[in-house]
Amino acid sequence: MQESKNSAPEVPPTHEHSTAPTHILAIDTATNNGGAALSRNGEVIASLMVKTPLEYAEKILYLVDFLLEQHRLTLEEMDCFAVATGPGSFTGVRVGLATVKGFCQGLNKPAVGLSTLESLAYRFGWLHPRVAPMIDARRHEIYGAIYRIHESLIEPEEREQVMAPARWLKDTPAKDCLFVGDGAQLYEKAILEAYPGAQVLHTDNRLLEALCQLAYGRFTQGKTLSAQQLKANYVRPSEAKTPDS
Repeated sequence: MQESKNSAPEVPPTHEHSTAPTHILAIDTATNNGGAALSRNGEVIASLMVKTPLEYAEKILYLVDFLLEQHRLTLEEMDCFAVATGPGSFTGVRVGLATVKGFCQGLNKPAVGLSTLESLAYRFGWLHPRVAPMIDARRHEIYGAIYRIHESLIEPEEREQVMAPARWLKDTPAKDCLFVGDGAQLYEKAILEAYPGAQVLHTDNRLLEALCQLAYGRFTQGKTLSAQQLKANYVRPSEAKTPDS
């Protein structure tokens, strides 16, 4: 099944009495399709991706500066910062968190930390009410979870885990789900063996649009965090302090 549209559920509207637009800067350095995006009232107005994830640390601030300059905005004008907290590359997660924490502390601004799996599922919620995101975790394992999505609401149905794909599929009630992510494409054969006729979408792990939309919804609901409250979501905690393989 090929991806034919890049969309997501609609985000909540702005507050009725709000006049100034809400600007959010989102950063993803946890996946292999990361970068930075600038949004206004939940709608992405510009984004840039890094083609070489190993260069996130070198390029992310340059991307942010470029986006802001092109739209004649400043960091001070951002109402909130969003960041992908993992699971994904341990080094990448740390780069994104350090960057956003620095912005929030220096500017006294709120943040929204978002799971890569949740964001990936939300990206495809317009296609199916139950989405099973699978991200390649290397070492013949995947990060996986199941989310139920209704309009702009997303709820976890099965917790985030990391394990061999065949075992995860055996232990997880993923029937009647849409499988997405590079892990789903990589292990499509295992999915179809476990669930004949399953819908597997051939897609990448791009999250930036979903990060902006989810962050906007949580910002308008007051569900934000301080820099000190932002935490990594490694899922594989015993290896959180080791270099990427």
